[in-house]
Amino acid sequence: MSEAEANGLMLKADKKASSSGWFSGPKNDEAAELYTQAGNIYKLAKRWKESGDAYCKAAEMQMKMGEKDEAAQTYINASKSYKKSKPQDAITALERAIGILIERGRFQSAAKHQEDIATIYETELIDLEQSMRAYEQAADWYAGESSTALAHKCMLKVATFAAQLEQYEKAISMFEFVATASVDNQLMKWSLKEYFLKAGLCHIASGDSVSSHNAVERYCDLDVTFGSTRECQFLQNILSAVDNGDVNQFTASVVEFDQLTKLDNWKTKMLLEIKNSIGNSSNLI
Repeated sequence: MSEAEANGLMLKADKKASSSGWFSGPKNDEAAELYTQAGNIYKLAKRWKESGDAYCKAAEMQMKMGEKDEAAQTYINASKSYKKSKPQDAITALERAIGILIERGRFQSAAKHQEDIATIYETELIDLEQSMRAYEQAADWYAGESSTALAHKCMLKVATFAAQLEQYEKAISMFEFVATASVDNQLMKWSLKEYFLKAGLCHIASGDSVSSHNAVERYCDLDVTFGSTRECQFLQNILSAVDNGDVNQFTASVVEFDQLTKLDNWKTKMLLEIKNSIGNSSNLI
């Protein structure tokens, strides 16, 4: 099999697709099959754009024949090829597939592929705003299907990106929602201190000292074990340093925490934002 063969199949498919009339069903079916074969050959040759284009044409033929489930899968195949070289085209193909899945009431599958869109925005296009929106939509669909764990996973992504975009209220809301929903879940209780820590850092970064103190107290009420954790003590130490406008106290608290619990890039960024605000008392309530 060669690219030349794939090119020939595309020409044959185009001819059949363009000669459709009142009784075009068989021709559309043949065109769809030829486009799919061409897409497969292009894929083997690593001609990613050509492969995606061929699959999309096959999907269009399947839609004309009312074969919506097949068309959705073909658009998904197109997205996999496009992702190698044309991430935005991969998103477009997935959006077409998702539209079909939603129409068919397949919300779980739609959510999964909406999550794929979010990942492309996150890792390929480096667009946190769009990725956050896509994860939020996926979370809604997962929640509607009672896929709670998957919904929470997407919500945590939304919270993480919202904080990076300084949308602290949104981040706090998401972190606290997942934490509250996990209080009575024995499998998730170990994660509570992490969620509370992240929500607390968002509170402090927002510049509202009173709200931050109230939040830490509320977290201790929600989970009676949180008050004895290093995460809770760390939040209290950071708050004290911010309230006192003491950069040295802040730095010492961060170094002490990091020695036993290595800070990740997200927490480091949040802490830098907080450190830069110390001394700017006009931002504190």
